[in-house]
Parts: sequence; structure tokens; C-alpha cells
Amino acid sequence: MKYKALLLDIDNTLYDYNISHAYAKKSVVQHCKTEFNIDEAIILSAYEKARKKVHNELNETAASHNRLLYFQNMCEMLTINPIQQSLKLYNIYWDTFLENITPFGGVYELLEKYQNKICLVTDLTAHIQYRKIEKLKLNKYCQSLVTSEEAGKDKPNPLMFKLALQKLNLKSSEVCMIGDNFKKDICGANNLNIHTIWLNHERKKESYNDSTIKEAKTFKEVLDFV
Repeated sequence: MKYKALLLDIDNTLYDYNISHAYAKKSVVQHCKTEFNIDEAIILSAYEKARKKVHNELNETAASHNRLLYFQNMCEMLTINPIQQSLKLYNIYWDTFLENITPFGGVYELLEKYQNKICLVTDLTAHIQYRKIEKLKLNKYCQSLVTSEEAGKDKPNPLMFKLALQKLNLKSSEVCMIGDNFKKDICGANNLNIHTIWLNHERKKESYNDSTIKEAKTFKEVLDFV
């Protein structure tokens, strides 16, 4: 193994977030259409407005990703009783999300190679990330976790990565960060002189000139780097 341990993102790195999200949002919309006879376009518009409102008000914190707050605000916009419906919509969303979560090919080969030498470094609230960890069986391979709820800030804030290094009891030169988001995962870790692998499965374009940044399209390519 090239590194003593890995720092590993979860969402859209280990699985396709967009697929799970699409199924989950569709379930919420269908529930609202059936229960409240509201047009789909109106529901989707309210959801997006609620999401942006929460993000703007709680920028760079774990709470800015909290779907319960999204649905509370959405219900208020649609004049649906949020006390009665917000938690129900939240559960519909995440239950459907988890039912449709599928790991990328090659994920478990990497996890087995670095078993118990992995710290998950992820935005979002701890509760739902633990549910994802259980669903993906990451608890069999990973020894520690840092969420933005714990750190108080989202990536690329350096505190996220510093906490991970503390939990692993390792130096920045001894680990590698793997993630899909160039700004949050790659630049955030790189600012602390942590080697990085950008899992660019969406074939995005970024300009960089740094030998400590490697780019991979698949987990098979990631394995070649570590």
C-alpha cells in the first residue's frame, strides 16, 4: 500500500448520488400529488425554493443539507401543515433514497485493500450518513468518520481534514483523500498538503498543475494509484 490510510468521501464518490436523489424526490412529489392534489410543477418549484432558502441561510454548515428543513420550508410554502407532514416527507425521501443506493464497481476492492485504515470525510448530518454507512456496509471497512455536523463546517474547510488526521493519528503526508468534488474534496485536502485522487466519473473539466493530484474515472484506476 502506498499510503498508511485513506480519507474517503461518501456521496457521489462511492455511489451515484443523482440516481438515488431522483428516485427519492419522485416519491415525495408523488405523495404530495396524491395526498394534497397539488400540481407536480408547483411541488418541484416549492422544493427548489425551500432548498435554496435553507442553503442561503445556513451556508457551509451541515444543517444546510438537512432535508427535514427543506421539507418544513416546502410545506410552509405550499400551505401544508409542516408539523404533520415534514417528518413524513423526510422519511419517504430517505427510505426511498437508501432503497436505490448502489455502490460503484470496484468500491469494495479498495475498501478491502485499506480495511480499517479509512476515515470517511463527508458533508451532511451524522444520522443520515450513518444510515448510508450501514446500507453500504462501510462499517466493515472504515474505522472513523468526520461529518460536517461534527466539524461545524462543510468541506473544503480545513477543520474537516484536520479532524480526520487526528482520528487516524497520522500526518498529512501519510494519507490520501479520494473524492468526486474538485473544490471540496480535492482542493480542500490539497491545501493541507494531502495527496488526492479526484474520482471524476462525471468527466468534468478542471484546470490544475499539481503532481499530488491524480485523476481517475473508475475505482479500478483509483486502485492503480494507491
